[in-house]
Amino acid sequence: MRPRSGKAPSLRSHWAGLLTALFFCAAAPVSWTNHVHMQGGPFLGVVLSIAVDPTNPEILYSAAYGGGVFRSRDRGVSWTVINQGLPNRQVFSLIMDPADSSKLYLGTDQGIFFSTDKGNSWKPLTSILQNRNIRSLVVDPNHSGLLYAATDQGIFQGKGSVWRRISQGLTNKDVRAQVISPSGKVYAGTFGGVFKKEKRGSSWTPVNSGLTDKQVRALAIDPTSPETLYAGTASGGVFKTTDGGERWKAANQGLLSSSVLSLVIAPAPDRTLYAGTVSGVFNSANGGERWLPTGEELGFTVPVLTLDPSEPRLLYAGSGGRIFKSSNAGEKWEEIAHEVNYFGSTALSAKR
Repeated sequence: MRPRSGKAPSLRSHWAGLLTALFFCAAAPVSWTNHVHMQGGPFLGVVLSIAVDPTNPEILYSAAYGGGVFRSRDRGVSWTVINQGLPNRQVFSLIMDPADSSKLYLGTDQGIFFSTDKGNSWKPLTSILQNRNIRSLVVDPNHSGLLYAATDQGIFQGKGSVWRRISQGLTNKDVRAQVISPSGKVYAGTFGGVFKKEKRGSSWTPVNSGLTDKQVRALAIDPTSPETLYAGTASGGVFKTTDGGERWKAANQGLLSSSVLSLVIAPAPDRTLYAGTVSGVFNSANGGERWLPTGEELGFTVPVLTLDPSEPRLLYAGSGGRIFKSSNAGEKWEEIAHEVNYFGSTALSAKR
């Protein structure tokens, strides 16, 4: 394990680390459960989602399974819990409405909740998804407010309170990831491979030729070449397709971990590809042809990576109950959240 400097972990950190390990072990296949290394942290849960406000990148949000939702108004220096209206703290995914950054959608183990005031309060979006685990949420770029929700029982599509299940052709209902192309094609990563739905289609088609590991945990689409996609798998590393999923090939040279949990691509002209794994973060400057490990400062298992839309070389990574930031495309990382205010409206400083 990489050495870490600083104070000894508190009892709170111990329990957060235990919660993290239990969460991932329960969700992970046996083949790689024993290789998961997680660490506790101030968020009292597993950080699974980080979002940056594109209109004001000083504002960040994080969703931590077991801890709930948090907001920072100073790019991660200090954080405040924002859980008013949530039935519990078991949250998975958080996204912003691209047309209105004050509107947030949150995937929980009790369905979808939404906020119209930057997370100050939350309300359930629809009763149809009540008590369902919402693993992933994406917004259709061509239809404001139209969402796709990935669950362990397939995919649902809806806007506001009107929703329907769209799982025809989805032979594996255990959905872990989703991406939408600029033209409206939807790709779903499941534990039975990748499936594609055309913009106006009503059913899913498997697109798995060459995908030797079908336990897909992460998907990313190249914004400048929407037929180029990457899939992160549980034990086979990263796979790449350049024809919309018709043919996949492994893209793992230099990738020292075969268990990939998160993928993100920087916008043009950079287009650097990043992979969060159970052994840290790796990046590739040539579309997955070769990978390089990033800074030793980062924790081990990284289930979430997020780019700052205003500064593509600025990344955020969640590892256990901690959040890290890199201002130079992953070359160096620093932990940015040491303290979190759980009890009031005035956030505590992370500086010690």
